[in-house]
Amino acid sequence: MKKGKAAFIVTILLVAVIYYVSVKENTIPIDKTKEIQAIVDDTSHGKVQVDWRNVAAVAQIEYGIQSVSKQEIESIAALFIEERDNDYILKDIDQVTKDKNYNQEQKQRVEAFFKQLDDEMNTAAINNQKTMQRDFIKEMEEAAISNYKTHNILPSITIAQAILESDWGRSTLSSQYNNYFGIKSHNWHGDSANLTTKEFHNQTIKDDFRVYNNLNESVADHGEFLSTHSRYEKNGLFSANTYMEQSMALQAAGYSTIENEHGEKIYSKQLVEIIQQHQLQLIDSQAQLKHG
Repeated sequence: MKKGKAAFIVTILLVAVIYYVSVKENTIPIDKTKEIQAIVDDTSHGKVQVDWRNVAAVAQIEYGIQSVSKQEIESIAALFIEERDNDYILKDIDQVTKDKNYNQEQKQRVEAFFKQLDDEMNTAAINNQKTMQRDFIKEMEEAAISNYKTHNILPSITIAQAILESDWGRSTLSSQYNNYFGIKSHNWHGDSANLTTKEFHNQTIKDDFRVYNNLNESVADHGEFLSTHSRYEKNGLFSANTYMEQSMALQAAGYSTIENEHGEKIYSKQLVEIIQQHQLQLIDSQAQLKHG
C-alpha cells in the first residue's frame, strides 16, 4: 500500500516537473519580446499603432516565436494595417485570423498564446513597477482615452507627459494644484500658482502655472491647450497616429525646453522611454480599435 502511494506521489511530481519545463520552454525570452516590440513599432510608424502581442501570437502559429525572422514579423504586423481613403485603419485579431482562414484550433492557439503574453507582461509589471506607478497609470487611463477621442492625442502620450511632468503625481504642482502637465498661466483667466521650475539643462526660474480642481480638468485642458496653439498642428501632432511621431511633434513644437548637458533636445526620447517601459502604446492600440 505504501509503495503504491509513493509511486503515485512520484508520478504527480514528475507530471508537475514536465509541465513546469514545458511552460518555461514556451516563455518568450525578454530579448525576443523587445525585438518583436521594436519591429512592430517601426512597422506601425506613420500608419497606426499595432499591438505587438497580436503579432507575436500569430508568429507563434506561423513560424514559432523563437525562430521568426524580422521580415516575417514585419509581414505579420502589416496584416493588422489597412489603408482606406488615404488613411490607415487598425484591424483586430479576429479579422486577421479570418483573413488567414484559420480554423478553430488555430484561433484557440492564438488566443491562448496572447493570454500567456498578457499574463507574463502583467506579472513583469507587478514585479518591476511600484504600486503607486500602476495606480497612477490606471487613474490617468480613462481621462487620457477621453482626450484622444476629443483631440486625437494618443493616450500613451498624455499619460507619459503626466508621468514626466508631474513625477508620477508627486510634484508640488500636481499634488497641490492638480496641474499634471506643467502648463503655464499665459492666456489663462483661472487661478494660478507661482512656483520654481527648471528650464533647459540646469537653469531654474519662477513662473505662474495654471491651477485645476482635479485630474480630469487638467487632462481636458491639456488637450485644449495643444489644440488651440497652432504650432502643434503645424508640427504634425494631430495627424500622427503613433507615439513616436507624436512625441517628436511635441518636441519640435517646443512643448518642453529640456536639454541634456550637450544642449540636445531630449523631451521626445524621455517620452518614448516611458511609453516603452510601461507598455503604454498598448492603450493606444485599444483606443484606436474602439474609437478609430
